[in-house]
Amino acid sequence: MNRLVTSLFALALGLSCMGCVTRTITRFEDNPKSPVTALEMVKNENYLVWRTTAYQFYLCQDTGDKLVCQISCDGKNDAVCPKIGVTGGGTTTNVR
Repeated sequence: MNRLVTSLFALALGLSCMGCVTRTITRFEDNPKSPVTALEMVKNENYLVWRTTAYQFYLCQDTGDKLVCQISCDGKNDAVCPKIGVTGGGTTTNVR
């Protein structure tokens, strides 16, 4: 009986961790005066039990053959990307 409970718990834990992550570009704007591109993206993480949505902002440098982007709201400076979390019991957000 103990093995059955342990196996069911492990299965439930594994299923709750399965999910997918999608990213959708909502805005892509080149600066006409310098080789900088502003990129806005929505990142959705969908799991069995919860879902989070984050709006991410990137600044990209055009190096000629590739675009090198860095997130500008990663929390290392004053800016933190707006995020919404949804579970079966409620909704949380870090927007103030």
